[in-house]
Amino acid sequence: MKFIADVMLGKLAKRMRLLGFDVLYDPAYEDNEVLRLALDQDRIILTRDTGLASRPLAQNRILIESDRVDEQIQQVVETSSLPATAILTRCTACNTVLTAPARDEVRDLVSNHVYEQHRDFLRCETCGRIYWKGTHVRNMERFMKIK
Repeated sequence: MKFIADVMLGKLAKRMRLLGFDVLYDPAYEDNEVLRLALDQDRIILTRDTGLASRPLAQNRILIESDRVDEQIQQVVETSSLPATAILTRCTACNTVLTAPARDEVRDLVSNHVYEQHRDFLRCETCGRIYWKGTHVRNMERFMKIK
């Protein structure tokens, strides 16, 4: 299942990507672009905008009720009946699927502390960001009750 988030839901998009969901998000997307991409790519629209949600082309949407990101995630997961089981598989910045580089390839890209504390790293081939299972990932796993 794929999603597209409107301009009001940047934090939700980032957090859902961390959980492994495919979520398009760009704060520059206007409502018509969100609708076009949702239809062209068969994506569910995530919005807090009742005007956008009421448009005839926005039938495949979830109208987000809360302004708290944790509650927003719960609503999306419960509404779409999707378990979040692929934590840290997508770049939180650009939505690209992450790859696993050899550990020595990231030596100069992370701090000495991070490099010494972690064995496994992930890299976004699009934007170059490096990821590892730090406290943010463990907190999300606890939040979603994933072991």
